[in-house]
Amino acid sequence: MFELFQAAITPHQILLSLLLVLVVLYWLLVILGALDFETDLPDDLSDGDADVSHGHGVNTGGAWLTAGRFFGFSQVPIVVWMSFMILFMWFISLALNELWNAEASTGQALLLILPNLLLSAISTKLVTIPVAKLFKAMADADTEAEEVIGRTGIVCSIEADERYGQLEINARGVPLLINVRTRPGEPTLPKGTPARVTEAGPDHVWYFIEPLQS
Repeated sequence: MFELFQAAITPHQILLSLLLVLVVLYWLLVILGALDFETDLPDDLSDGDADVSHGHGVNTGGAWLTAGRFFGFSQVPIVVWMSFMILFMWFISLALNELWNAEASTGQALLLILPNLLLSAISTKLVTIPVAKLFKAMADADTEAEEVIGRTGIVCSIEADERYGQLEINARGVPLLINVRTRPGEPTLPKGTPARVTEAGPDHVWYFIEPLQS
């Protein structure tokens, strides 16, 4: 353990070690609730029509979008991608310098940066493939919730109360059945009552409803 600490604070490793410490502190603050974690994807990368132009007539939007899709930082929040990237760069830097830079030469360490970046980017891409699927499922759930909230339907279960209920929404001629509940303390809604969806419950498993005012 002491040798690992010594390797982590060598001149060619110290910068990556500091970045890794910042990553660990960030996620600790997120877990403790001191920081909010934004799950939205960058707008310029999630939009297929994104086009960014810079000076001298050079258009880099397409190249940036292609790179984002290839390396995976357009499929997950950038903070997640950067966290994995820094983690891999730290480990791979240790391994490369241990194998090919035993004398701790600064020049040799600089030469190893390029293969480190390439290996770290590929590793991050592979790791973020399943993570991207998770974020896509979360985004799909948010989109579904946005489409349902505000819609009206008919209570089709025997009743809808604060523990259970079902609402049938007529969506483009195809009935959409969702699990619903009333807010605590509000009256039970019998079958056939027109109601409006007001808010999504935890994880969008069910939705809050309220009766339509007559």
